[in-house]
Amino acid sequence: MKAQALMISVMLASPVFAANFGSTEPPRTTPPVTPPTTTVTPPKPASTPAPSGPQVTGLFRIVKPDGSTVIAQTPIGMSTSVINVINVATSDAFLTSGGKCAFNVKYDEVSGVAATNTTNRLFSNDTLIAQNTRIDLAANVLKTIWTQPYLVPGQNNVKVVINADSATPSVGWVRVNVSGTCGAVATTTPPKTEPPKTTPPKTEPPKTTPPVVTPPPVVKFAPGSAEWNNLTNAFGYSNYGVNGLKGKNYARYSELVKFNADVTVVFKAKVVDQATYNALMTRWNSFVMEPAFQAAMKAIVPSADRK
Repeated sequence: MKAQALMISVMLASPVFAANFGSTEPPRTTPPVTPPTTTVTPPKPASTPAPSGPQVTGLFRIVKPDGSTVIAQTPIGMSTSVINVINVATSDAFLTSGGKCAFNVKYDEVSGVAATNTTNRLFSNDTLIAQNTRIDLAANVLKTIWTQPYLVPGQNNVKVVINADSATPSVGWVRVNVSGTCGAVATTTPPKTEPPKTTPPKTEPPKTTPPVVTPPPVVKFAPGSAEWNNLTNAFGYSNYGVNGLKGKNYARYSELVKFNADVTVVFKAKVVDQATYNALMTRWNSFVMEPAFQAAMKAIVPSADRK
């Protein structure tokens, strides 16, 4: 009996036994602490405003004088990493002179806002080849520009600069490869000649006959040659200008009338020598490269944009 009492006393003294003794509920535990949640809002990406001024867009087109028949075209690129290429020939030009070919070119631009009195420039291999001024654009209305740049044989890296005089011009690129010579005259180096060897006279000086000098042949151009095609273009355009610019206050109108009369005489003769041809084309090029003449002709020549 004493041993049994001693065992009960030991059990009551045990911590495990004491914790569960006299209770039917499980032992209480402290609930885990849930850390507070933090909501992180990612930053909004910065938005880049879309360009709103005049921008180059669409295709760079080389067309025939009618303004609508496309000879070759390609999209205008906006960087120099990849430049689209157009291949044309000297025969596609409406005028060739001094190793340069003049082409009829069309390209487009558009502006998100109205713009007035803007200027566009075309460069080829960093040389200015065409310029259009006083261009007005309505908001979100596509405008087609028609110009006549001079290109050289071979590769022309053409840079199209829209709204060139602004702080943020739009720049596009296209490469135009021109085959042929663009009317360049080939030059030849005369052969070297040595003085004739003479035998010392024995008694009398030798009789010498002066050499016969044959003048070089006169180069002439007739219908069917590239030069005659240039002359035909000059005749047609100058004739059109004489009729269309009469009474329009064009400053060089009387000079244009004189040129048209001179080129008409040659055109009716169906043949022209090289000296006369060169003189006529030099006079005609002075009109073609003059901005005032370009503007005056553009005002009277119908186009797809002005019916």
